[in-house]
Amino acid sequence: MDTEALPRGRALLGTRVAALITDYIRKQGLMEGDELPSEAKLAEEYGVSQRVVRDAFRSLSQQGVIRTRQGKRAVVSELRPVAVHSYFRLAMEADGSAIDELVEMRLALETKAAGLAAARITDRELEGLRALLEEADAVGDDLQRRVELDLAFHLGIVKAARNRFFTAVLEALSDVLANEREKGKELTEFLGETHAESDAEHKALLLGLGTRDAALAEQQMRAHLERVQRTFRGDDLE
Repeated sequence: MDTEALPRGRALLGTRVAALITDYIRKQGLMEGDELPSEAKLAEEYGVSQRVVRDAFRSLSQQGVIRTRQGKRAVVSELRPVAVHSYFRLAMEADGSAIDELVEMRLALETKAAGLAAARITDRELEGLRALLEEADAVGDDLQRRVELDLAFHLGIVKAARNRFFTAVLEALSDVLANEREKGKELTEFLGETHAESDAEHKALLLGLGTRDAALAEQQMRAHLERVQRTFRGDDLE
């Protein structure tokens, strides 16, 4: 490991080591109850003191990512919403390529949620989603508001699926997903494009949900998110 890349100062070191430990958990595929390496081994691996590793452990424990035990090695914690949020946020800070994996996760979760929502959504919920899209048409180039409306639209679909776990995951990842949306919309504008394509896809999604056709709603959500994925990967530039 390139220890020169680590920031100076114990607090900053602890934050960075926490991100590296989170990345280690992800790459190793560790699950709830799996043990982490000892403080001494991690300190040697990352070129820091055991006190810095202890600070990182304390931070990760408070965030719900790990559990520390007196006289024993720390273990990966149960997957609670706070742990999901911390895990993804720290993983994305430690690895810029993690955004592609985030979109893959959205594809799996939101595509299925769209199908469930088509069968379960109420007329009132459809009207709420329609109001969000109408406001999006009116905000123009207000990037921050567009991001907020985009998040609310997708969360509204997931809530209409009536699956508490889908909703909990998406809500726990609100900060991470907002950052993903900002980057995507900034990239769209950087490429000299408009948000018209995204807006059109959202409107098609709304119409699909209104038909109560699960297969159609899933197809439309998948097409929308696959285009988002291509934008981040730069496929359209090749």
